[in-house]
Amino acid sequence: MAVLKNEFIFGILFVCATAGVNADESGIKLDPLHLEANWEAGQIESFDNHGNQTAAQIKDKQLLSHSSVWFLQQAHLSDNVKVSLGVGGIYFITPASPSNIYSFGQHAAFALSDLHAEFDFWKRETNDHGLSLKVGVIPYKYNEDAKNLGEYMFRTYSYPTVIYTGGLVSLNSAGVQLNGLDANTKLGGLNNDLMLTIKTDQAPSGALSLTDIISYSIKNIFTLGAGYQFDNFYDATGLARGNFDPTGSSNYFVLSDARVVTGKLDAADSSLLVSSGHYTFVGQKAMGRASLDLGNLISSIAPNSFFTDKQFRIYGEIIAMGIKDYPGYYRSLKDRIAYMYGLNVPTGGLLDILSAEAEFCRNPYPDNSGVALQALSPVPNTELGIPGTADNFKWTLYAQKKIMNGFSITAQAARDHMRLVDFFGHYYDQTIMQHPDNWYWAVQLGYSI
Repeated sequence: MAVLKNEFIFGILFVCATAGVNADESGIKLDPLHLEANWEAGQIESFDNHGNQTAAQIKDKQLLSHSSVWFLQQAHLSDNVKVSLGVGGIYFITPASPSNIYSFGQHAAFALSDLHAEFDFWKRETNDHGLSLKVGVIPYKYNEDAKNLGEYMFRTYSYPTVIYTGGLVSLNSAGVQLNGLDANTKLGGLNNDLMLTIKTDQAPSGALSLTDIISYSIKNIFTLGAGYQFDNFYDATGLARGNFDPTGSSNYFVLSDARVVTGKLDAADSSLLVSSGHYTFVGQKAMGRASLDLGNLISSIAPNSFFTDKQFRIYGEIIAMGIKDYPGYYRSLKDRIAYMYGLNVPTGGLLDILSAEAEFCRNPYPDNSGVALQALSPVPNTELGIPGTADNFKWTLYAQKKIMNGFSITAQAARDHMRLVDFFGHYYDQTIMQHPDNWYWAVQLGYSI
């Protein structure tokens, strides 16, 4: 989310208030103002603060806490045109670092959560439409089953192999904020999104990606989905293709003795040179997902069963990050495939949702974006050591219960791709959940109207 100055936020809220006052005169129809507020608290029970597999593991516990309020106002300018504006603020603390006593602190930030216009074409009497065009800053989530893991299409790099989860908010944040254009078609169980987006939160900033995500659902029982992305296919600066790598780390050289040298070629090896090239941020991703709602299936056969929607559900997602292999770092596509499996467990009404998710990715390098962000090079960060196979597995346990209308409690325990935020508001390049006993828990109290 783009952080805004306080004055700009107040200006936006003033515009919203003015629109509300003049709505009847202008013909604008305002939807009821939507409000979301939550307080989240928890604790990191064990984590690696060094980002180094060979360093001594720090087991100090760390507190997690944040409070936030978000407003969403939607206005219908005509039968086929709607605009959405979402703003809010968050108050959070940054965990203390044993090496820096000044790292612990309190922070507040204001941001846009939604800022887009929507144009509907070929609408039908139902909610179906031949084309709905969204332009601007768009909240987006394509896998409704994903609680924490998954949603890989926009939360991964093609090169290097990096996966993200969460953010300042750990729970109920398995989605993204896109900047660009989304052309959506919804006809019955068919749903398709063709998106042209600009990269704003990954390297190289400002590059364009083209993505198509399609799904088909049969009576809310079985859903099958797929997606393909041309990641960073255009970048006016040339950064996406490694043209401005100041360190030369994106170069590779294939030698006649079967060695692959990355970075710079020694004079002694120049006579053995067979071919050369460089790694780039440009790549393709392929995603597939499926879900089977056993509760709805049983209810369709035995209408008097106690199962409700999504309470007994099996789901999964798979993604290939960077279809093309390269000599050296990216020799096998198997190392760049992530698998996520999930199960919603029925609780007989005790909980609304009880879910378990597991992930496997055979990435042989640290889950670290430091070289990409700091050196503008699409290579893994090998200076921190190579993680063992224990880093291949991630997991999440998730539970949610609605207490009363609008108020719910969510709890989560996980070993995911958490990255802490430092005192200056920057995310760690390295995930802190690198060892089998690294994990955290958090509880969120949420209210929405």
